[in-house]
Amino acid sequence: MDWNTAEVGDIYKNFKITKNHNIKEINSRVIELTHISTGASVMHIANDDPENLFCLSFQTIPSTSNGIAHVLEHTVLCGSEKFPVHDPFFCMTRRSLNTYMNALTGSDFTCYPAATQIKKDFYNLLDVYLDATFYPKLEYFSFLQEGHRLSFADEKNTNSPLTYKGIVYNEMKGALSSPTTRLHETIHSALFPKTTYGVNSGGDPKNIPSLTHQELKEFHARYYHPSRCLFFFYGSFPLDEHLNVIAEHVLDNSDKKEPLPPVSTQKRFHRSRRIEATYPQNDEGNSEDQAYVAFSWLTTNVLEQEEILALSIAEIALMDTDASPLKKALIKSGLCTQAYAYLDPDIYDVPFIVTLKGCKASSADTLEKLLFDTMRSIVANGIPKKLIDSAMHQLEFHRSEITGDSAPYGLCLFMRSALIKHHGADPDEGLCIHTLFERLSKKLEKDENYFETLIQKHLVENNHFLRVVMTPDPKLPQIEAQEEEEKLKIIKEGLSKKEIENIVEQEEQLKQFQQKQDEEDHNILPKLTVDDIPKKAHEYPLDHYKHNLLDVYHHETFTNSIVYADLIWQVPKFQESDMWLLRLYTTLLPQMGCGGRDYHDNLEFIQENLGGFSTYLSLNIQADDCNEYCPTIHVKGK
Repeated sequence: MDWNTAEVGDIYKNFKITKNHNIKEINSRVIELTHISTGASVMHIANDDPENLFCLSFQTIPSTSNGIAHVLEHTVLCGSEKFPVHDPFFCMTRRSLNTYMNALTGSDFTCYPAATQIKKDFYNLLDVYLDATFYPKLEYFSFLQEGHRLSFADEKNTNSPLTYKGIVYNEMKGALSSPTTRLHETIHSALFPKTTYGVNSGGDPKNIPSLTHQELKEFHARYYHPSRCLFFFYGSFPLDEHLNVIAEHVLDNSDKKEPLPPVSTQKRFHRSRRIEATYPQNDEGNSEDQAYVAFSWLTTNVLEQEEILALSIAEIALMDTDASPLKKALIKSGLCTQAYAYLDPDIYDVPFIVTLKGCKASSADTLEKLLFDTMRSIVANGIPKKLIDSAMHQLEFHRSEITGDSAPYGLCLFMRSALIKHHGADPDEGLCIHTLFERLSKKLEKDENYFETLIQKHLVENNHFLRVVMTPDPKLPQIEAQEEEEKLKIIKEGLSKKEIENIVEQEEQLKQFQQKQDEEDHNILPKLTVDDIPKKAHEYPLDHYKHNLLDVYHHETFTNSIVYADLIWQVPKFQESDMWLLRLYTTLLPQMGCGGRDYHDNLEFIQENLGGFSTYLSLNIQADDCNEYCPTIHVKGK
């Protein structure tokens, strides 16, 4: 089928087109389809990017913090019907030239992305992922290995203490030793007391042992059904082939289930709430000024994309740099050492969170008063237009940039579009850039106090407000360890002789299960051969010309009209003992005033005119002599 001319309503085999248009702002064609027999959704972002990506995405809505979605993400990758080998995921990293492979569990979704530039590799990976997600073995011993199990500290000595083991269990114990992770979970638990966002989707070690193997299988049957999957594709490979593969491997053999009900929305508070919590302090240092104070609000919902865009701009204007008015007031108070804000635009109810580090718990009331007094002053006196303009510039620039940081750009577009599509929002709202900002600009022309009203509504007068004061407790790790020890002691005392024997036998059976995995024939998995690898590498032409005394190297490509510049100076010979001065210079350079502007004005200038500015030192160790180096100073901008 010619997808450039295909129209909404056209049918390709058993797939019906529901959307087909170009989005110039990302230089791509967006095509959405529905599989007629099952109702499964397909989304394809077609362009000439050679790094092609697929992502199998499922809504997963846990109701408790037993880690069911996270354990399932691990367990589906422990072998499937077609590929009955342990960890085909890891095995494929050695049989592929993929540029990205992962599995991600979010608060309301689980997804399985992979990317590569080679077509055979793409379909090899897709074959493995399709079978893993839709036809996993979900064996009992895989569940014990990945999730949790009881074992004796000395596995064969039943007089030794009882312990919990399991990959996810231990992973989450490590995660919750981080103060910021614990703060995040505390905020969400209190801000969303009645919805899925209030539970720990990764799993709380206190709750993970309650998860059963049967629950895991039922969760998979409910949420991983093909008709409830969003099949996402990105890149230059033809859509026809993608559709043929998912139809043959999965959809043609599947029935239809009713769509999942919408995610429950959190009923709004009538009164604001304030809670206290602690985090484990792993050192014996001074803890007086190591408290976290966080302020959070529940704002709008994911269907209100224009309002979310405006809130994102407000967050940048208020808190992005040390020159931003709210952040500046908080830092200048001397009551905290760091201040940052966060908006989560992908979940159904959107939280706005301001976090302060390096505080005294006793300063919480003063900080809260300062926060609200500053916001009221901002609302009363107005936000300078250039501050809004620079915040809009920063966000528009960020969305225009073709980058995924450490992940493929296709995955970045998936996160922007597919996650809101799960909730019934139009994915174009996450993909379009300039049109959204133009709509907002027109709204600002009609109502010059739009942002002040927005801040008043969602922050100043919003009763769904939560304050968390989290203080360090050096005894907490010991207390939690003792609580777990007591719990396990009670469990052990209640075990019958037969149950004790079963625990020992189970551990031995698990070892045998794992030994069999080591003996598996991985050749059952697809792989690339040398013949499958393109003989020619991609060519990226680099033009070289002189401009006065400068050597200029330039590469022409589609960048959404963004220019990237890297200015490089070779440093003359200097004493090695002076190296720290060079490092200090490159650290301080972007934090100082210049061009007649002081530090504050220079920050604003950068916000208004650039998408990024940084400096760094590169030593450039020489290949022919590792003791020689040729240092250069880089000034990067975009």
